[in-house]
Amino acid sequence: MNIYHPTEEDIQQYAMVKSACASEVIQHIETCTHCLEEVETYRLLFSGIRQQRAPGFDFDVSALVLSQLPETKSRLSTDNVIAGFLVVFIFSCIAIPLYLFRKSLTGMFTDIPPFFIYAIVVSTGVFLLYKIISMYKKYQNQIQLINFSSSFGN
Repeated sequence: MNIYHPTEEDIQQYAMVKSACASEVIQHIETCTHCLEEVETYRLLFSGIRQQRAPGFDFDVSALVLSQLPETKSRLSTDNVIAGFLVVFIFSCIAIPLYLFRKSLTGMFTDIPPFFIYAIVVSTGVFLLYKIISMYKKYQNQIQLINFSSSFGN
């Protein structure tokens, strides 16, 4: 059994979005009366914040700020020139050897047994699928946190 309590951030995360917490944190909080009291305190605090009226101005802030911003001129910046040069350089480093050795490249994969080619393709596919799923889960958690935090203003 874990004798250490979760951090304040973990308890706040549990109070806001329980599904975004680690399973150890959820298990501890659900079995610890002290942590459950802290969670209820945070939930009460969050509900009080949600019930507050959103601050507002009696004038248009965006119009005042936008009128004071200088107009940007479209011009070729140093960053764009360097980025363009790097793109051309990298493309040249790849395209020129491919063109020069095109006859040798065609026979390069003919001696590899099909089993190894299939193994490479399958392992690459599994790796890409894993990365896509983990990115999607991270995206869902971030959207869930954004939606929760935007509910404070309403």
